[in-house]
Amino acid sequence: MKKSRLAIAILISCVLLCCTAQAVTLRISVADDKTDDALADASIYIDGDYVGSTNSAGIYSYVHSGKKDLYLKVVRKGYRNWVEYVDYDATRVGVDMIREDATLTFELYDAGTLKPIVGGVVRVTGNDYSDSEVSGSSGIVNFPVKANELYNVEIRASGYHDLSKTVQMESSGRTVQCLLFSNDILGVQVLDAETSTPLKDVEVYIDNARAGVTDADGRLQLHLERAKRYSFRVTAPDYQPYQESRYLEVDDVFLPVRLSKSEYPVSITVFNEATKPVEGAEIYLNGTLQGKTSQYGRFMLSNIQAGTYEIVVQASGYEDWRLTRQISGQGEDIVAELDYDRASVTIRAQDPDLNPVAGAVVVIDGQVVGVTDGLGHLNTALVTNKAYAVTAACDGYRNISVNADIPLGTAEFTVPLVMEQDFNVWVLVAGVGVVAAVLLGAVMVVRRRRAGRNRSKSRGRDSL
Repeated sequence: MKKSRLAIAILISCVLLCCTAQAVTLRISVADDKTDDALADASIYIDGDYVGSTNSAGIYSYVHSGKKDLYLKVVRKGYRNWVEYVDYDATRVGVDMIREDATLTFELYDAGTLKPIVGGVVRVTGNDYSDSEVSGSSGIVNFPVKANELYNVEIRASGYHDLSKTVQMESSGRTVQCLLFSNDILGVQVLDAETSTPLKDVEVYIDNARAGVTDADGRLQLHLERAKRYSFRVTAPDYQPYQESRYLEVDDVFLPVRLSKSEYPVSITVFNEATKPVEGAEIYLNGTLQGKTSQYGRFMLSNIQAGTYEIVVQASGYEDWRLTRQISGQGEDIVAELDYDRASVTIRAQDPDLNPVAGAVVVIDGQVVGVTDGLGHLNTALVTNKAYAVTAACDGYRNISVNADIPLGTAEFTVPLVMEQDFNVWVLVAGVGVVAAVLLGAVMVVRRRRAGRNRSKSRGRDSL
């Protein structure tokens, strides 16, 4: 029994050894047919089935039974597919991959007008490749090149700057659009020297001839022949003019211009309501104190840049004066008229016994301003540094008029009015008449009583 098992095991081992001996390893080497460079990542197909890809050395090893020929297919991006039968007992095969042809297209445009450029010469060079073409009415030229190759390109056109670039081809065709700049173009940009803000509508002159105005970005495109000297002048309102004589070289394409604001003298004269100069008034410009007025009410601001400013004038006893002003031109003479401060004035009406007089009508400088309240008070606001005629009238009281002089800068002020009661003469006469009548009546009554007593006594004597 043991011997039979041993015989079976030996038989199986022999079969396996025979099978192993018949296996074949096919070493597949993939390279570029022109450069002989190894191609990694080439896909390997055997009898239509994908089996793997080449390593960094361009090698792939395939083990098979060695009983039949193999249908080998190699695929790699940018190359034509390689297909061939390999003998069943072959151990090595070299695959030379041929690059696919691709079309490299150039489109030439004018950078200023975006129109096609006719007659542009395009020269393309690469590994074992060199060719030149001239652009037609469409501005387009085509070159048959190899995929995945690197090419150097030089473009020349009359009246334009030369252009050079490098183009890397891919596995398919490629179109390259090129903007060519005219070799007589000069770009001018005008900026504010302090803020770098682009200045619009600035006038540009070339050799005293107006060339145009800048756009919203402060730019203007000029066409000037190179290797010549030109006189440039740039002007804008409220800016100092720029002027320069400049020789234009072939490589000069951009001229930056920075304009500084013009500076002007500004005088400020300060008067009050009485047209008298105010001395010592403080002058503020955009919130910054500049100085104080002289005894003549004047103050000079020198070298003020053109622009918009807030001017504030302050003086004790006066209301603040404010003005927003655009400073421009050769100079400014600003007149500020200050209004006096207003005081809170209380009109207080009372009788000689200090009792409040309510309902009194108050008139100031001929205008009714109100009626006193239950406390005999009336509050109003009046300009300081002025004298007022204050009058009050109330039934039962004599009218009263006083002059109130409110000092400059006073915040609160009281005008006392003492109003005496008014007695009507006719009422007094009538009252006296009534009293006299009462007294006369009383006298008559007394006399009648006395006469009656006297008659009674006379009758008594007669009876005796």
